[in-house]
Amino acid sequence: MKPLDYHPGQIAAQTEAGTRHVAQKLADWVGPVADFARGADLFVLATAEAAGGLRFTVVSGSPPLVRIVEQPELRMDLPPAVGMNLPMPAACGGLAINLGLARRARVNGILQLGASAPELLVTEAFTLCRKYMAPSVAIEPALRVGPAMREPVALDAPWLIDLLARAETSFLGSLSPAGMPDVAHRGGKPGFLKYEPRSRLLSWTEYVGDGVFKSAGNIRATKAMALLVTDLESGEGAALFGHAEYETTYTKGQPRTDALVQHEKDFPSQGAMTCRIERAERLPGLLHPRERIARAPRITSRSAVTEQMPR
Repeated sequence: MKPLDYHPGQIAAQTEAGTRHVAQKLADWVGPVADFARGADLFVLATAEAAGGLRFTVVSGSPPLVRIVEQPELRMDLPPAVGMNLPMPAACGGLAINLGLARRARVNGILQLGASAPELLVTEAFTLCRKYMAPSVAIEPALRVGPAMREPVALDAPWLIDLLARAETSFLGSLSPAGMPDVAHRGGKPGFLKYEPRSRLLSWTEYVGDGVFKSAGNIRATKAMALLVTDLESGEGAALFGHAEYETTYTKGQPRTDALVQHEKDFPSQGAMTCRIERAERLPGLLHPRERIARAPRITSRSAVTEQMPR
């Protein structure tokens, strides 16, 4: 796998936060991506649309959800339904995630037609830390490719306002200057997403991460964003589309030397994301309903570094 090649938007955010050294070290990091993908019970995929937006597809169920070939390159055979209504080949951002085990890996590449089903030819992949995920497990084991429908929803619809107010789990889609989609987990306590329907502004705090600023840097460069918000109890979701701005709000006095640091706060602020929402969709049948694992602690920045590390 080639090292990460940071574009000016990412470099600017790294420089402001004092994480350039950390980001350069992580440019070569891959980790056990194939193992994480085999154990994932959710795959969140984002493909670029002709109009410049992003389209989400979610695969859920009991792992393994994909068949993986590691040589001569990393390829993931996806369920046939993933290819429905999607042009191929297409640039695709992917996140393989298991919320119950707090495991996740970026799997970005090219979605193309394989011998018998769609496959993701992975060109960029790496495992991520375990922070900020609300532990949950799918209630049903069967394979599901969602959403079942995509319905326009008014930006002031009570259903949408309520979903955003109580959400703990969401996924941020962004686009690089080269047009490569990317998907990142964004989670927090209910209420971490702040939505003002009259002004169509959606905002949240960007918590301290690994210092790479892949999503925030994409936003800096292209401003394009899509946020997938999940209702884990019902399996429904919402996708919000628009443009965003990222502002660094915390800069440490000395440059960071480590990707993971134990903080005094659970959710320390690194920056602020502000999005102007242009349209939204309601997504019935997005994923299998999930049950929150109350006994499993949420790993945060106050957790020991050994707990934060991918494993």
